[in-house]
Amino acid sequence: MKITSITEGPLTEIPFLNAGKGPGSFYVDRLPILVATTDSLPPDLDAIIATADLQGRERFEETECGPPRLLGEVLPQRLCDEILPALSIRAEQTGAILAGDFYTVPGLDRRGGSGDVTSVWQAFGECFKWTVGVPGNHDTFGETPNPRAPLGHNLHYVDNDRVTVDGLRVADLGGIIGNPRRPHRRTDQEFAQALELLLSEPADILVMHDGPDVPARGLRGSPAIRHAVERLRPPLVVRGHAHWVEPLVELGQGTSVLNVDSRLVILVRSDHPRTSALG
Repeated sequence: MKITSITEGPLTEIPFLNAGKGPGSFYVDRLPILVATTDSLPPDLDAIIATADLQGRERFEETECGPPRLLGEVLPQRLCDEILPALSIRAEQTGAILAGDFYTVPGLDRRGGSGDVTSVWQAFGECFKWTVGVPGNHDTFGETPNPRAPLGHNLHYVDNDRVTVDGLRVADLGGIIGNPRRPHRRTDQEFAQALELLLSEPADILVMHDGPDVPARGLRGSPAIRHAVERLRPPLVVRGHAHWVEPLVELGQGTSVLNVDSRLVILVRSDHPRTSALG
């Protein structure tokens, strides 16, 4: 599965509250929604949506009660109600890829907090045909780093393993390169070895939270992961964790890398009438 094009700018943007670095320092930010075309998509799917690092909360005027909900908790319904219908995409025929990090502290006064993202996964499960994803380094499920039980019949939380959905072979590796004594972290060598085993059989998509760097373009990431990906050559990598100005880059060996940190990308067939659908 390869991405053949992507919109230069967002089709629309969703406002949300982003955390600041002290009491009252939060601010309104905007989540860009982009559309990309692919050379293939399973016949039973209208689209696949991919996103990561939705570390924000809804605006106060949208809050029903209590603190503002996580951005990833409210986003799926917004997609179903407004954005996907404008593109003639059926939510029930759409898959979702979550590349990790969906928590923000309720007070919006601190960056980088870790917490429970179960509600985010459940919200995606309620709206879409299936969801496949990996943990980010800030994600927990209740009081534990990983779910203690399945999240739902159509929710595939996968870390260092593979899953097949609608015929798509998806390899998944969560967390980041870091101190392995901390949750969702592996050493450079452990990460590369895990990728080697995951991609010992063909995969259509590799989903990671961390990902390769592209030094020639000044795009942040891991050289160790880049070397492994270039050697193993998966057709498409979906990653988060480090934001890139360019959402889509092709590595030297032909692998497309889609960076969905702080953005959402809707993948459709190349003949989909997507242009100016949202105005």
